[in-house]
Amino acid sequence: MKIRRTLVATAAAVALFLPIAACSSDSSSNNSTSTTAMSGDQVTDTACPFTGTVGASSGGKAGTVSALGSIVTSKEGCVDNIQLKLGTATGAWSAAYATAPVVDASGATVATQGAATLVVTLAQGSWTGTPAAPTTVLPVQLDYVKSINVVSGSNGSLLVVFGLSAKKPYQASDSQNPAYISLGIG
Repeated sequence: MKIRRTLVATAAAVALFLPIAACSSDSSSNNSTSTTAMSGDQVTDTACPFTGTVGASSGGKAGTVSALGSIVTSKEGCVDNIQLKLGTATGAWSAAYATAPVVDASGATVATQGAATLVVTLAQGSWTGTPAAPTTVLPVQLDYVKSINVVSGSNGSLLVVFGLSAKKPYQASDSQNPAYISLGIG
């Protein structure tokens, strides 16, 4: 009976985390409590067998500060994976394609490369990486992500602004332990 419960629990875990594994550069972390947060219509790109949204996504824990320390990029097949590594907690966040130029806390326009801009907003966020914000993180051998900028936003928010070659479907998920936000873009 114990073996059967273990097999059922393992199968359930695999079914839950399989879609997240395609989007996370480190999906094998122990004690991970992931939430996939999406809204809007699901879209599948025929050139890449990847299903995601071009609508808005959100997640995290309201009232919690997110300290972004690093951004890790990787590529798996035709999917660009980005992991925003946070300090001790994942605060409230949202992701959406920009419909107008993105501006930082000072009102200056954030320069991006590419035809589309995807913005991840950490509602209460800070950048603890080096150099200090505003900063540009160079994507490494990615197909769609052409630029990544970290800037201070309004009302104590932190913006991670992705310049993309085109508006592509994406999946977003988060974890509290360890604290991170993962994006898969395909």
